[in-house]
Amino acid sequence: MVALIVSLKLTLLKNSLKRSVWRTVGLIVGMLYALGLVIAALIGLLALRLAPAELTADVTVLVFSLLTAGWLLMSLLVFGVDETVDPAKFALLPVRARDLLPGLFVSGLIGSPGVATVLVAAGLVVSWSRGLGMTAAALLAFPIGVATCFLLARVGTTALSSFLSSRRFRDSAVVLLVLLGAAIGIGANLVGSAARPGSLELRQVLAGGAAIAGWTPFGWVWAIPADISRGQWLQAGLRLVLALGLVTVLWVIWGYLLDKRLTEPVEGGDASKKVNKVSVGTNASLVERLYPATPAGAVAGRSLRYWRRDPRYLAGMAAVLIAPVIVVVSQVANPDGSSAVAAFAPVLLGSLVGISVAQDLSYDGTALWLHVASGTRGADDRAGRVMSTLTIFGPVLVILVVVSMVLTGLWQLVVPVVALTIALTLIGAGVGSFVGAIWQWPAPPPGANPFQKGSNGGLPSLLSFSAAALGTMILALPTIVLAIASFWVGWLSYLCLVVGVISGLVVLKLGIDYGGRLLDRRWPEAMLSVSERTG
Repeated sequence: MVALIVSLKLTLLKNSLKRSVWRTVGLIVGMLYALGLVIAALIGLLALRLAPAELTADVTVLVFSLLTAGWLLMSLLVFGVDETVDPAKFALLPVRARDLLPGLFVSGLIGSPGVATVLVAAGLVVSWSRGLGMTAAALLAFPIGVATCFLLARVGTTALSSFLSSRRFRDSAVVLLVLLGAAIGIGANLVGSAARPGSLELRQVLAGGAAIAGWTPFGWVWAIPADISRGQWLQAGLRLVLALGLVTVLWVIWGYLLDKRLTEPVEGGDASKKVNKVSVGTNASLVERLYPATPAGAVAGRSLRYWRRDPRYLAGMAAVLIAPVIVVVSQVANPDGSSAVAAFAPVLLGSLVGISVAQDLSYDGTALWLHVASGTRGADDRAGRVMSTLTIFGPVLVILVVVSMVLTGLWQLVVPVVALTIALTLIGAGVGSFVGAIWQWPAPPPGANPFQKGSNGGLPSLLSFSAAALGTMILALPTIVLAIASFWVGWLSYLCLVVGVISGLVVLKLGIDYGGRLLDRRWPEAMLSVSERTG
C-alpha cells in the first residue's frame, strides 16, 4: 500500500507538471529555495560540532523545537497541507484508514518542505557526532523528530478544518489563530529585545529558552542528545518515552480523523445543513440593502455571504490580521519599542487588502461558470468583489486605527496614518482587481479543508501575492513620501490625505476597468484555471 500511494503521488505530480510550464517552474523555484535554506542550516549545524557542547545543546533544542512548532503553525496559517493524494478520494474504496496511514505519511514527506526537514534533521547527527552515546541519541531523535513535525501538522490542520467547517466553532477558531500567531510574534520580539544588551544576556536567553522548549511536546525528542551530552541518562529516557508517546497518540488521532473523513467527508453534511436552516429572507434583505441592484451589487452580495460562511475566507482573514496585531502589541509592550511604528500598524493591514481581492476569483472554483454563462461583464465582477472586500476590511481598519491611536497616544499622527491606510487600501484593491484577472489557480472547494493545497496553485499564487504587494507599494510611493515628509513639515499631512484619496480612487477605477477588460477576453481560461485540480 505504501508503494502504491507513493507511486500515485508521483504520478499525479508528474501529470500536473505536464499540464503547465508554470507548475514546473514553480516546483523548480521552490526546490531551489528549499535547497538554499537546507545548505545554510547544514553549514550552521556543522559549525556547532566545533562549538562547546552546552552551546550546541541550547541552540539545537531551541531551533529544532521552533522547527517543529513551525510545521504546525505554518501549515495552519500559511501553506496548508499537500492534498495531492486527497484521503477523501478513497472514501468509495474498500480500504481502511490504518491501511492508508503509512502510505500517506511517506507521500506527505515527498515535497520541498518534507525533504528539507529530513535533510536538516539529519544535520542533528552531524552536530552531535562527538561520541557513541551522543551519536546514537541523535540517530534515534532524527526520525522521531521528523515524524513529530509531520504528524503535528497533519493532525492540527485536519482537526481544525473540522472546527471551521462547523458554523458553531468557526469564529472562535479564527480568533484562536489570530491570538496564537500574534503571541508567537510578540514573544519573539520581546525575547529579541531582551537579548540586545550583549552576548551574556543572549546566552542566558538561549539557555532559558532551550530549557523551556525541551520540556514542551515540540522539544522532547530534540533534547535527548543534549541530555546525553550532560550525562543525564534518566532524563533522556523520560523524554524518549514522552516523545514516543506523543508520536503514538498523534498517529492514533490522525487515524481516527482519517477514518471520519473516509465516511464523513468535510465537503458534505453538517455545514450545508446549517446554511439551509438560516432564514434566507432576513439575511438576503440585509445584504441586498447594502449594495445597489446592479450586476456588480449582485456579485458583491454573493461574495459577502462567502465571507461569513466560507472557512477559506475566515482562515485568510485570520492570517492577515496577525501582522498588525503583532506590530501594535509588541511595540507597545516593549520598553524599547517605537510608538510611532505601532501607530502606523493599520497601514500594514491596508496594504494586504489587495492580496485578498487578487485571490477572490480563484475561490469560486467551478461556480465561476455562472459568470461566464450569464455574460457578466468583467468590470462588474471586479467591482463587486472590491465592494464586498471593503465592506469586511473597512470597519476592521477603522477599529485598528482607533485602537492604535488610543494605545500610543500619538493623535498628531492620525492624519498621515489615515491617509496611508486609505491610499494603500484603495490602491491595493485596484491592483488586486487587475492582478486577479491575470492569475487564477484551483483553490480548495467551498466547505472543504480550508488549509489543504495541491500542486497546482503554487507559482500563480506566489506571483499574484508578489505582484499585488509590489504594485501597491510602488503606486502608493507619492503618498508614502508625503507621509514621511509630514514629520518635518506638518501641513504636508493634509496634502498626503488628499493625494492618498485621489490616487487611491484613480488606481481603483483603472484596476477595475482594465482588469474587467482582461477578464472579458479570457473568461474561458480563467474558468479552466480555477477548476483544474489534481487527483
